[in-house]
Amino acid sequence: MNIKGSIVYVLLLGVLLLTSCAPDEADVLHDKAMWAWHPSKEIHTEESRHDLIDFAIHKGIGAIYLYVGGTEDSTYLTRNPDHYRSFIRLAHEKKIEVYALDGEPTWSHEHKEPIQRIEQILDFNANSTSDERFDGIQFDIEPYLLDDWDTADSERIIQQYLDGIKTYVTKIHTYEKDRHLSFMVAIPFWFDSEKYYTTYNGDDKALSDHVMDMVNHVVIMAYRDRAEGIDSILHHTEHEMSYANSNGTKLIIGVETKDVEPEKVTFHEEGEAYMEEQLQLVEKQYETATAYGGLAIHHYHSYKKMKP
Repeated sequence: MNIKGSIVYVLLLGVLLLTSCAPDEADVLHDKAMWAWHPSKEIHTEESRHDLIDFAIHKGIGAIYLYVGGTEDSTYLTRNPDHYRSFIRLAHEKKIEVYALDGEPTWSHEHKEPIQRIEQILDFNANSTSDERFDGIQFDIEPYLLDDWDTADSERIIQQYLDGIKTYVTKIHTYEKDRHLSFMVAIPFWFDSEKYYTTYNGDDKALSDHVMDMVNHVVIMAYRDRAEGIDSILHHTEHEMSYANSNGTKLIIGVETKDVEPEKVTFHEEGEAYMEEQLQLVEKQYETATAYGGLAIHHYHSYKKMKP
């Protein structure tokens, strides 16, 4: 091989090596959101805060839903406000939004405690600098975990659940009317099923529709391990996306990475590369939809431990 050929060969080899060794971030969707449920591990130290932010940056996370709750008498937020301020300030430096995450099934019918939690979050924001404040609140209530859900009392629970959401929205808007604090609710994909059609305020429609009538942002827990086909992410979010497009709600599509059963509800078995392929298909389908608000990954620790 002559000198010129050798140079060309070395240059080509170098390009191939750089390509093969480059981070796979080009194949990772950006502007995703991610749940983080364990503040005692995730934001307790400067190191843990940086670890979470670094991971979020690497995975293209643009918003973190960070748990703030605890017991009725004591929450992690009220015990450790400075941990949250430090984390939020760091996240905002990296252009990552932070939402206060909380919720219990009992909040479907017991509204006193969630109102108190909202007040704690609003007080936290009022006593923090602009770069240390939560960007919004997400409630993950899950009333279907109550023992009475699939009984004759289910309609009463649904009515109370919707009354609660209406109350929470009013509370936040009254207190934060000039500060643009977002409020979102997480719901399962099957709230649109005929079984959960209900009349609320004289209007008969799917439970998911009633929720989207009251809040501007909804995270739909579309926990399936494939994008297309029957019993898939797109199949289970079609109605919600159509309704959100008509009423102005932003719809975020949530997926699962925990090791849970049945296997079809999580990407744990398949791994991250396969998950990203499926999320690309979801993104491609919904990218032009006005209601599409992106994707959300559940959750930090299981996502971090996923096989490639």
